[in-house]
Amino acid sequence: QMFNSDSGYRLQDHQIINHFPNHYELTRKDLMVKNIKRYKREKEKDVNASLHNATGETILDFVPITYILPSDYCLFVEEYKKDPGSLWIVKPTA
Repeated sequence: QMFNSDSGYRLQDHQIINHFPNHYELTRKDLMVKNIKRYKREKEKDVNASLHNATGETILDFVPITYILPSDYCLFVEEYKKDPGSLWIVKPTA
């Protein structure tokens, strides 16, 4: 770790850094979905949190049903069999 307290290395006041730890968790599609799902689960557990905006719409409806293959293969096949003619978008993880 370059910027931990044990290394003694510090940025000067005029220096900035253009990335942050674990930034790949937002730039990789599979990890981004994992984090959005985790956020949604945490919000559902929190009795004081709301998953709806001021107009009553669910705030996480923009994320389509997502399967990470091969681990979610059985879930994907089950969903695919419900409507074999449906269109699916396949993307690499990175």
